[in-house]
Amino acid sequence: MKKLVLAVAAACVSLAPISARAADDTIRKASGEQLKAEVKSLSKEGVVVEKSGKDETLKPFEVTAIRFADAPATMISIISQVINGGYENALNSLNKIDAGTLERDESKQELQYLKAYCNARLALGGASDVKEAGRQLNEFVKAHPNSYHFYPAHELLGDLAAAAGNFDAAANFYKVLSDSPFEEYKTQAGIAIGRSRLAEKKFPEALKEFDTALALAEKGSGLAAEASKQSALIGKASCLAETGKPEEGIKLIDEVIAKLPPEEVDLHARAYVAQGNCYR
Repeated sequence: MKKLVLAVAAACVSLAPISARAADDTIRKASGEQLKAEVKSLSKEGVVVEKSGKDETLKPFEVTAIRFADAPATMISIISQVINGGYENALNSLNKIDAGTLERDESKQELQYLKAYCNARLALGGASDVKEAGRQLNEFVKAHPNSYHFYPAHELLGDLAAAAGNFDAAANFYKVLSDSPFEEYKTQAGIAIGRSRLAEKKFPEALKEFDTALALAEKGSGLAAEASKQSALIGKASCLAETGKPEEGIKLIDEVIAKLPPEEVDLHARAYVAQGNCYR
């Protein structure tokens, strides 16, 4: 009998790691990879995960979203919708999730952010109110100042402020990225400020910002650095179109379009708008 009890106990112990793995969180990385691991901590400096007994720190810009183990399985498909630009459908699905059913504070934060993010994207596309979207996103930032979404949320707040014509406020939001310890966010800040200056028709200032961002992007490597480089070049071409050098802008933008991967839908749209402005 004693041997039987010990055998059952040993079996239970051996099953414990399997149960733990079954409850792993799902991290959707900016590269498109889905990582199954336990999220140990979150901050605006990064996301610490444990996989196979080892800790790994992911930089905040390397993580797009997280489906925590206590969230419904539908969250994975919702995150895919968000990434693919299906903001309205994603928001409808997010609104069906009762935050009260989520056990972890991290899950509740992720739900709040994704809702605010979708509303902001819809507002920038003209499908909802910019001020209300800004209010929701600002509410998230104030409630969770150490979120790994901290810097992307400020960039989006800047975009909303610029869309509302409040360029000074936009610059203040973008400055948060400029002051971050990450070169990638500094680059994004330069691009965002450049676009804001373009909207203000301050073309020489915008060109300066795009050149600075381009120099930073060229120091980096990987998909994110390449996307930033192309974004900066698109902005630069737009400036050339407005400063009497449209031929240079056309040459530049043609090179960008030839290199853009098909999945970069937003960059393609910006590139063709810039190309049209150069021809105009």
